[in-house]
Amino acid sequence: MDDLLLSSKLKRVDSATGSVSPRVCAADALPTTTPAASTALRQTQKAPKTPYVILPASDTFEKFRKTSRVSVDIGGTLIKVVYSSVMDEELPEESLNGHTRKYAYEDGKRVLVNFKKFTDMDRFINFLKEVWTDRKRGDVIHCTGGGSYKYSEIIMKELGVRLQRTDEMRSLIFGVNFLLSTNVDESFTYHHDAIGRNKFQYRPIAADLIYPFLLVNIGTGISILKVDSPTSYERVGGSSMGGGTFMGLGSLLTPAQNFDELLEMANRGDHRNVDKLVCDIYGGAYDELGLKADLIAGSMAKCNRFEETTKKQQHKPEDIAKSLLLMVSNNIGQMAYLYGTRYNLKRIYFGGYFIRQDPITMRTLSFAINYWSKGEIEALYLKHEGYLGAMGSFLDEDGKLDD
Repeated sequence: MDDLLLSSKLKRVDSATGSVSPRVCAADALPTTTPAASTALRQTQKAPKTPYVILPASDTFEKFRKTSRVSVDIGGTLIKVVYSSVMDEELPEESLNGHTRKYAYEDGKRVLVNFKKFTDMDRFINFLKEVWTDRKRGDVIHCTGGGSYKYSEIIMKELGVRLQRTDEMRSLIFGVNFLLSTNVDESFTYHHDAIGRNKFQYRPIAADLIYPFLLVNIGTGISILKVDSPTSYERVGGSSMGGGTFMGLGSLLTPAQNFDELLEMANRGDHRNVDKLVCDIYGGAYDELGLKADLIAGSMAKCNRFEETTKKQQHKPEDIAKSLLLMVSNNIGQMAYLYGTRYNLKRIYFGGYFIRQDPITMRTLSFAINYWSKGEIEALYLKHEGYLGAMGSFLDEDGKLDD
């Protein structure tokens, strides 16, 4: 689902009128000059099969026409790669806030950033050996995440490059700021009752209204960051119950072999077979407290082996996976709401590879934010949610160099 959405063009649907609006972007954050063509350009190629974003033609990115840049965010589970390429295929210009931003340089070529993920270090290394064809000894790979320490020697040895380590939180903020202000349909809301891609409705925002916002980054654990500007941010909270909890308990309680299998299992499950609902306790809704009958009262409470029952029920792994996903997602949603309320923030962006544009996860997070805030706070998602750190590391010029 995440790669499909990354490769899709989302429509903007006005939440009040339901009308489809022209595509616009958040802001013209970068200059739109078109530098003269260089005499030593990289070999061009056709549009890649991997998801990509076209960079605006500007002095900032002109250097990537000559030399490739590669960055990687190595987490506890996934390896996320962002790398540049040059393309000469014709692509439509995007309308950004009523203005046309230039993507092609004077010679018609465009610079792309491409996105790819791996679960295996060997496959990641082999992939870079194939696509990073202009690398030479002494070149630099930008790297962030905990794995930038663990795997630094392997990366430098196998690729014959130096490693520039960038701060994880700084990279995260760089990445989200850049994508929100540059990519046309980066930010979107999720609408479960819509059909097909209309479930994902993008939400552009004017440059002067981007800040402040809350960023909830869900990886192994959870980091909650209050972002006031491109350079002003702080980590205001977090939790140990994140993607690692979902995977760890899922490994113990189901036969799933990896994260994607666990998500697929959850999508087939029925949590009502293992969760105790309000109606299981009260026989229906608890109107005095505003609790609906189908609200979860106790996650996995029907799995209790200590209660005296005439028949012990065998619970399906799919139902357990569904309950587990809802348990983690509901807690993240409520925690995000509390921090949003504390700092009086109306927009909460969810990032990190736990989400994977999974419909159950997004529906649960959106429901939790809407339910607890009574519609006053909006849950938003990012097309490149899992690549924020890698994207920020790609842009960061001030990392620490390892030789």
